[in-house]
Amino acid sequence: MHSPEDQFSDLVAGITSLLATRHDGLTVVHAVISACAEVLGTDAAGVLITDPRGGLAMVAASDERARFAELLQVHTEQGPCRDCIVENALVSATDLRDSGSRWPVFADAALAQGLHAVFAFPMRLLDDAVGGLNLFFTTPTELSDRQRHQAQALTDLAVLGLTQERDQRRLERLAERSLTTLNERAHVNQAIGILAGTAGIDPDTARDRLAAHSITTGQSLLALARAVTGGSLDARELAEFGQ
Repeated sequence: MHSPEDQFSDLVAGITSLLATRHDGLTVVHAVISACAEVLGTDAAGVLITDPRGGLAMVAASDERARFAELLQVHTEQGPCRDCIVENALVSATDLRDSGSRWPVFADAALAQGLHAVFAFPMRLLDDAVGGLNLFFTTPTELSDRQRHQAQALTDLAVLGLTQERDQRRLERLAERSLTTLNERAHVNQAIGILAGTAGIDPDTARDRLAAHSITTGQSLLALARAVTGGSLDARELAEFGQ
């Protein structure tokens, strides 16, 4: 049986392998989100990133609860992820019942979704925070120092998934790529909707099967999504993947 350290090492090795084979950013980000669930026990997770207009945009979410919490921060302009980007530091709420004064709208809405704790880790590029990885828990939760270091390491891998260049123009390229990534996410969501509707499964299950097929076959999420929406991949066959 693997120790927690071995499990973490194996997951990091898998993500770096995706980076080495130049998978698209969404595939890497979803692998990071999955790793957070496996090693940190997160109940939901999502990624927000700054866009070229100075606002925030959602790049990925593990499920509908995370999607709701991420979009809530975008539209209300309050929440742990926004603060972690502004402060360029980890922002946490081990019990959201105690955070009503800091984020009144976000805290109440997140609690109504059954989310009771959140940790927002800054996604840094050239020493600036350009986004955040948000980890949600359904019970009041505290992370150990080791778990926080692991979460930040996974967050850094998510940044590498979105931009791997090493020169001073990376910030400009990240802004450009964020729009591309958002367009790719919309395409993936369309494929998820087709899978869910065709197979009569919920969107979260459809998303999991699409991600599992991507990792197993080595195809990117975007390539699979295009195959589904273009009709070259049978949606029913894909929806049954991993059953």
